[in-house]
Amino acid sequence: MSKRVMQLVALLFTFSLVAAACGGDDGGGEYGLVSDGELTVCTDVPYPPMEFEDPTAEGGYSGFDIELMRAIADDLGLGLAVATPGWDAITSGLATETGVCDISAASITITAEREENIDFSEPYFVAEQSLLVAADSAFTTLSELGSVAVQSGTTGEVYLNDNAPEGVEVISYEGIADLYLALEAGEVDGVVTDLVGNQGYVDDTGGAKVIESYATDEVYGFAVQEEGSEDLLAAVNESLAKLRSNDTYDTIFGQFFSGS
Repeated sequence: MSKRVMQLVALLFTFSLVAAACGGDDGGGEYGLVSDGELTVCTDVPYPPMEFEDPTAEGGYSGFDIELMRAIADDLGLGLAVATPGWDAITSGLATETGVCDISAASITITAEREENIDFSEPYFVAEQSLLVAADSAFTTLSELGSVAVQSGTTGEVYLNDNAPEGVEVISYEGIADLYLALEAGEVDGVVTDLVGNQGYVDDTGGAKVIESYATDEVYGFAVQEEGSEDLLAAVNESLAKLRSNDTYDTIFGQFFSGS
């Protein structure tokens, strides 16, 4: 077992102890939830406009993913709590397997590799990859860059490893915020990640621009543990379909995406 995996397991064990302490002696109701009457959602912040800390929001978090999950929880008659155990814990399934949360909403692209460890809801968002550079940069295409930052374990990393032109160095970072810090510090020439994330960074800072996007046929899904959350997953899918049909989904979408 690698040192990084051991550290991750230790972190998740700590999270699970906290979750157990907060959950009390209840049995989680009909869906086997971490806390009875409350849907606990794992996410990875900051990743505006999908998920980010917001002291004015209920529970301290907001974003498209969070507000959509809040609407689903409301539809199921549940409250909402948010946990942030980290990207690796979410996509490996450790976060749900160890009881840190019931479901994950973190702009997670549905892939066959991830489906070996977690189960996904029906798709709720269409995504594509994109290239971000500094606002004052003269770059116009990926092949002109010397280096590009990606988040490890993401589809952006996979895309660059398969498609980076010769001479472009791909540098992987652990956290999504690290990509933008590297760009700001001049450590890399660009950032490749989901378009929605890069555009969110542009909107928030104005210090960068998206110069290319890449259609990759990616869709996001909510994630639950591979076994044992079948009833919850079915309820979430049913609720998601209802929110699409009654325009609640479109209303939430319009809150976070301009031109909607």
